[in-house]
Amino acid sequence: MNAYVVYGQDNESYAFREHPSLTPHQEIHQSVVPDLSGTPRAGVHRCETCDELLAKWEESLNGLVIKKKSYDVSSTYDGITIVSDAFKEVYERNRFTGLVFQPLPDSPSFYGVQATRTVQYDAGRRGTRFLDQCSSCGRYESIVGATPVYLKPGMVIGDLEFVRTDVEFGSSDGKSPLLLCGKSAGDVLQSESMKGIELLEVEPLVTGS
Repeated sequence: MNAYVVYGQDNESYAFREHPSLTPHQEIHQSVVPDLSGTPRAGVHRCETCDELLAKWEESLNGLVIKKKSYDVSSTYDGITIVSDAFKEVYERNRFTGLVFQPLPDSPSFYGVQATRTVQYDAGRRGTRFLDQCSSCGRYESIVGATPVYLKPGMVIGDLEFVRTDVEFGSSDGKSPLLLCGKSAGDVLQSESMKGIELLEVEPLVTGS
């Protein structure tokens, strides 16, 4: 099975926090270790013990303003994948499947996207580490070890399909599943020169064999 991991460039935005006040030095390091010290957005469901997001993928994206609008595929510092009208047009024209598009009322022409189908990640084989589990909500502060990609035996990704892993990687608000797509979908996105997109080919490892 051929597939890609789909990544987007940082768009310098937060979905669930106010932008913190940062020094120029801290701004430089944002793409490596995003600063999540900004005030949490009101109304977002969080654990009272550890402050983890409890319903991240069901939360409204109202109020999310994309600061860097030059990308067709990008990501907020807290792990929400954002795409442009141009990406949506390519998606629909080529009859890709698997994504839902959530319009952003405060950033017209952009959408938050999620894959509807989940594939099982083989965390044991990869040696993924689950760190600092909260005794109240059961969530982990950090989950480390996403690539190279290992899916459990029997997992299938359609050639034009997008899926997500059942494990979310990263730390704090930034934890998110890997977004994967079939080989043909990835090849089309490359040929269309989508800005901001990075595709990591995982053909040799994705089957878990």
